[in-house]
Amino acid sequence: MKLHEAKQAYKEVARNMRNLHEKIGDTTWTEEQRTSWNEMKQKLDGFDSHIKREEELRSADQRFVEENEEEHREGMEGEERGGLSVDEQRAQAFDAFLRHGLGEVSQEQRQVLREMRAQGTSPDDKGGYTVPTQMLNEVHEAMKAYGGLASVAKILNTDNGQSLEWPTSDGTAEEGELLGENKEASEQDVTFGIENLGAKKLSSKVIRVSNELLNDSGINVQSFLAERIGSRLGRGEAKYLVQGTGSGTPEQPKGLQASVTETTTAASSSEFSWQEVNALIHSIDPAYRRAANFRLGFNDSTLKLMTEMEDLQGRPLWLPAISDGTPATILNVPYFIDQGISDIGTDAKFLYAGDFDQFIVRRVRYMVLKRLVERYAEFDQTGFLAFHRFDCVLQDAAAIKALQGAAT
Repeated sequence: MKLHEAKQAYKEVARNMRNLHEKIGDTTWTEEQRTSWNEMKQKLDGFDSHIKREEELRSADQRFVEENEEEHREGMEGEERGGLSVDEQRAQAFDAFLRHGLGEVSQEQRQVLREMRAQGTSPDDKGGYTVPTQMLNEVHEAMKAYGGLASVAKILNTDNGQSLEWPTSDGTAEEGELLGENKEASEQDVTFGIENLGAKKLSSKVIRVSNELLNDSGINVQSFLAERIGSRLGRGEAKYLVQGTGSGTPEQPKGLQASVTETTTAASSSEFSWQEVNALIHSIDPAYRRAANFRLGFNDSTLKLMTEMEDLQGRPLWLPAISDGTPATILNVPYFIDQGISDIGTDAKFLYAGDFDQFIVRRVRYMVLKRLVERYAEFDQTGFLAFHRFDCVLQDAAAIKALQGAAT
């Protein structure tokens, strides 16, 4: 089955599942209807797996085409191309630097690299080079696969890593008042907290690459490194955005788990019910529930449990996504998956609900990369080390709440 056929088949099954759900409505599901639903879900899972395999193959083919196009462009005469843009010059100079080091680049490339020299505020930044735009975009694209929370949070990109004092408050504590004619308005002091939104430094750890690979002109070194850097930084950032404690040495970001203090508690530490999820949703102020970015958040194990749950009429809580943009939902609420969120356990916050526009992720726009030669010379390898700077803050404490396991 071709990719477009698989997507069309997925769309058709998903639409049929939603139609069945709406047709039955509030009446109790029969065994025949339940069997029909399970058969369609099994088909849907099969189409989904097929689509993912086909898209991975297409992605690999596209990378091959792009790498060969880049090689072809590099072989064209400069005058035929009408000259290189600044980004292209930086990409070429950076590629030469990655492969051969600063000592073997041309004078023109050396000048370009001098302009890309990192002038960081910390010793780790100095001596490295800022990653060019194209490679940085590839790194960020690779990071997306690991950041479920980052995909729904509000992203704040800044040009430097200077600390920002970020105000926090509880918006539900504020309201207007009704005034009579010629009456004076009263005052209401807003209780603000201040969180320090800094730029915590995340390292990719050293990536060792054989010199044979670096010298192979058929390998797109920037894409090769971008994929590995993005994977490592993506997993690291995703972990701290959820699990960061806001303390320690070095100081961690204050992630979702530590920031969310308003909770509801399940009756058990090993299982939960759909009624408890519904109670969590309705414990949040309706103003936040109407927000465009109101979501549920949990890990994949919790999703598996919820796709098998039914309400009192036997209706599934989970509805599949449709390719027209209708997202998958639990209790008619869209959700995101983040593997950094805990499984259900004693006192564990395992499911979140809220307006995730109120969770701010700050990222420094540039990324620094170092090339390490001497350390791995005896192995005939070159090391590469990337640094990414980020932080996060929950600016409205009432906007997101959590469901946690029982204390015992």
